[in-house]
Amino acid sequence: MTATCTEGEITVTPVVCPNVTQPICTNGRKPVKIYEQNGCCFHEECECVCSVLSGSYYTTFDGQMYNSQQNCSCYLVKEIISKYNLTITRSNECDPTDTTFCPLALTITYQSLVIVLTQIKSSGTPTNVVYVDQKRIYPAYSNSVLLLFGTDMEITAEIPKINTKIIFRGSSFSIDLPYSLFEGNTEGQCGTCDNSPANDCRSPNGNIESCSETARLWTIPGAPCPTPSPTSPVTTATPVTSSQGLFAPCHTLISPESYVKTCTYEICNGGNDTCSSLEAYAAECSSVGVCIDWRNSTGGLCEHRCPSNKIYMACGPSVEPTCNDRYNATSAANVTKEGCFCPPDTTRFNSVYDTCVTSCDCVGPDGKPKQPGDTWTSECNTCECDGDSMSVRCEPVKCPEVQSPNCSELGQQLINKTEGCCTTQSCGQCLCRIEHPSTPQECYCGPKTDPTTKLNIITCTPVLCNTSCSQVR
Repeated sequence: MTATCTEGEITVTPVVCPNVTQPICTNGRKPVKIYEQNGCCFHEECECVCSVLSGSYYTTFDGQMYNSQQNCSCYLVKEIISKYNLTITRSNECDPTDTTFCPLALTITYQSLVIVLTQIKSSGTPTNVVYVDQKRIYPAYSNSVLLLFGTDMEITAEIPKINTKIIFRGSSFSIDLPYSLFEGNTEGQCGTCDNSPANDCRSPNGNIESCSETARLWTIPGAPCPTPSPTSPVTTATPVTSSQGLFAPCHTLISPESYVKTCTYEICNGGNDTCSSLEAYAAECSSVGVCIDWRNSTGGLCEHRCPSNKIYMACGPSVEPTCNDRYNATSAANVTKEGCFCPPDTTRFNSVYDTCVTSCDCVGPDGKPKQPGDTWTSECNTCECDGDSMSVRCEPVKCPEVQSPNCSELGQQLINKTEGCCTTQSCGQCLCRIEHPSTPQECYCGPKTDPTTKLNIITCTPVLCNTSCSQVR
């Protein structure tokens, strides 16, 4: 409605919106509504979503599918004309101590910010990690331009100002750009975002060729190309068919075509990662509000095992509640994520120490959680997590009473020695031979011993005399 004030009278008229034409999206996705500034009228446009499954099965922004096995550092998304200073690249960073571990890494450069999504090995298991400007960040996290959240299985990076979203799942990922901002202005392995697959497979010089050929031409100049590690023999996996019907509620929102083709290609070529296609499709469905608990329908083939202190949830929170209220306040999309979560009646301690606790009240000096009844020593204080007040209570360490020994024998002197928080006393036998310097000296029998005589060493310091005397009247 539009309200107009004319000579003191308010006239309200309805806003007339133009007819909405629904576009046909070549990538098989359902168009999304984009509201105008007045909040009343809207138009529909296609989403530009590029995805990569199992590290090598590409689907471009406009739905072209191809396979590229190279490990070189490449441009996924570049702006043809720089408007938002956004660039997304991929690489395989090999661990110098373990050349068989070459995890996929996405580097997102937005303005002056550099975000890296990759994996490290933790206790022999690959773990998703995030670096922002070379500093490791633990989701959930937000700053003036970036929002990060996720689980042990999936990390989502959002840039709200340009409505861009990247979902990273280790060997698979997706990049979602708004059509209204990037239409016709992207190039790279993800193609041109313009709802026309004909020009997606374009080389840097502008030639249109097969996607597999042009993909290898988008390498980053000067970047390394690691040699793929030897692959171990694989066994042909059993096709996963019993779970297909479970995804029907999502089909009208996201086409399963590219995921089914990738899964079929994996099976027909003896691959051992057939679950990644279903996993990626489930993640995309979850991002549009359709959560599907599908793993139990694969006969154990796609089971995800959690640590002993966690439980698996197909529809868990995108930001798991923790003892840190500021962490919980991080704004994230109201969608669910699958992953390993703390069991009922427990709470995740914080984003760094991924521990499930029954109480959030006690924190030790190392920042780690303490349970009721736990005791520890900190800065010569004995501390306890009090079960009644659920707070930390500390008292000074109680040292045993020490009686001073009789050090009256020739050459002996009382020695004080501090060990830990308590002081002990003993009689030290000092070296008797002392040079007589020309200046006065203050000497004491120190705790250090001579390596030859095994006697305590006398330490002397000059006595400084006051040579400035005031005038006497």
